[in-house]
Amino acid sequence: MYTIVMIPLDERPCNYHYPAMMPAADYRLLLPPREYMGDKKRPADTDKLRAWLLENVAQADACIISMDTLVYGGIVPTRLHEESEETLLSRADTVARLRELNPTMKLYLFQLIMRCPDYSLSDEEPDYYDLCGREIHLYGRYTHLEKLGKLTEADRADFERVKQTIPPEVLSDYLARRDKNIRVLLHDLEYIRNGTADYFIVPQDDAAVYGFTSMDQMRVRTFLKENVLHLKTAMYPSADDTGLTLLGRAIAELNGVRPRIYVHYASSKAGAVIPWFEDRPLDETIKYHILSVGGVRVYSLDEADILLAVNMSSGMWHEYQGEYVMAYDIERNLAEFVAYIKYAKERGKYVAVGDVATCNGSDGELLHLLDREGLLLSLDAYAGWNTSSNTLGTAICQAVLRMIGGDEEGNVRFLLHRYYEDMGYMGLVRAGVTEEFLPPRGLDRFRTDGEDGEVAKEVERRLSKAMAEQFPSLAAHVAGVHVRMPWRRMFEADIRLDCIPLNKKGD
Repeated sequence: MYTIVMIPLDERPCNYHYPAMMPAADYRLLLPPREYMGDKKRPADTDKLRAWLLENVAQADACIISMDTLVYGGIVPTRLHEESEETLLSRADTVARLRELNPTMKLYLFQLIMRCPDYSLSDEEPDYYDLCGREIHLYGRYTHLEKLGKLTEADRADFERVKQTIPPEVLSDYLARRDKNIRVLLHDLEYIRNGTADYFIVPQDDAAVYGFTSMDQMRVRTFLKENVLHLKTAMYPSADDTGLTLLGRAIAELNGVRPRIYVHYASSKAGAVIPWFEDRPLDETIKYHILSVGGVRVYSLDEADILLAVNMSSGMWHEYQGEYVMAYDIERNLAEFVAYIKYAKERGKYVAVGDVATCNGSDGELLHLLDREGLLLSLDAYAGWNTSSNTLGTAICQAVLRMIGGDEEGNVRFLLHRYYEDMGYMGLVRAGVTEEFLPPRGLDRFRTDGEDGEVAKEVERRLSKAMAEQFPSLAAHVAGVHVRMPWRRMFEADIRLDCIPLNKKGD
């Protein structure tokens, strides 16, 4: 049995729990004690994480490290820290010591380019983002456009307004932290250049075509080009799925497997869509997902081990749009999509469904069709949560581990979790609780009554009821639902299911 040592991106379920929830594939996963990890804006204990790594790395066949956690204490602390560059680099240099202690293990690293959201909210940003977050985003966008000679007169006028709006000390703080972080990232990429690490992913969290993240990307891309590192690195829109992608890669490489993956879209226009919070066409990002998990993209089902069935129309639906757009139905063919999934299963292929037609939740129409055909629990992977890349990275990892490990029971458990979270919570329950249950109690979507309060209990109640009513074929496999609100907000939920073993159902 292989041993995988992992430092996750943060303590949320998608980063800390999902890797351990994947179907089994002849490996044991070692994660640091939960108490070493942080809590949203409170950073992880980097000294204890370093000591834990040094203690456990000798037994590792592969080691996966979020440099954001090792260096800063998690994804949110990268945006808030006041650490000196010397301190940050000292923490990063733990990687070289790990390689000395275990020269033969596979060593995979990932480190984000700091995001720059386009709204004024400090939930995951510095406090001053409440006052001028939108303007900071625009400052980056206009700066980039100006450098490219694409700034319009209207843009130029608004740029002057933005400059007057952001307090000088705020802009100085923000720009200094961004610059420090990118210098640390370039330092850490030396580990791939000098052979210390085997693979390095640079995820882009909430990416955009123009702005600070795009300009930082160019600094990184210049380094990769100058050192010809494209085959050992990947830089693409991603974040919370990256640890799963590298877990899939570790198991594939340790087992000498190179998964062959064929992509089939629900729409002929889907591959050209730039999803919400991303900076490039969907098809280009999918290529990186397949490469990063250690696979190869093939162009016929006959060649493939895995069918990646991607539910996307000619655009990506977002709840903030507020109105139905007919093109979402006209420009995709769900009937053909489901028929092809069924055909691939009949051909003995592993099938992963990347449900990215909507942002932050499943497409209920698709799931009801899959349910009608009896396919929901015969899939080999499914995801439909958060961003397009979060979904795709999760589904591809699950399919790879399912293929290598053959764990049907574990695979069904994770499928049930995905349906209850992505469809049940995100698609059926979250909006109602947010709009109906929170306001009378003086709460809102960014502030619930703790991790285990009445909000969590209400989500449990509504989730159990909604799934039993809309998807009884799934609810028949679930004996109990348990919910926590890990960051005390509505964006995510920690959902645990008491699943009925397949051979016990109906006893």
